[in-house]
Amino acid sequence: MAKKMLVDLQRCVGCWTCAMACKVGNGLEDDDYRIIVRTNGSGAGIDRPQGTYPNLRMGWQPIYQKSCTFCAQNVAEGNMQYCVQDCPTHALAWGDDADPEGAYCQAVQRCLDLHYHLFELPVREGTRANVTYAVRE
Repeated sequence: MAKKMLVDLQRCVGCWTCAMACKVGNGLEDDDYRIIVRTNGSGAGIDRPQGTYPNLRMGWQPIYQKSCTFCAQNVAEGNMQYCVQDCPTHALAWGDDADPEGAYCQAVQRCLDLHYHLFELPVREGTRANVTYAVRE
């Protein structure tokens, strides 16, 4: 039984609201990010699609840094994490992975019903543990 974050990559639009909500809500310095948003495209730069017109593809992936606390103080007070609360596309869900009625498990089940692939980033990425990503294959 662990607290986990689910990131639905099909819903993420790369707006950085999760990162900015975290930064402002936690009073972080300008150069301190607990979440960054990676562009999955050509690799040639931020927000550059992969492929050749008209067959272009691009996606985004919020990356939770090891410094992320999942807003432990907010949660202890009964509030949501800033990133979850402010995500305009509801791409984020957080909760106990053993609670089938909780937001995390409900979001995981929705993704599985849609035949999404679930994965976590490898340890070598140096990111926060307990973040699951869902993507349509």
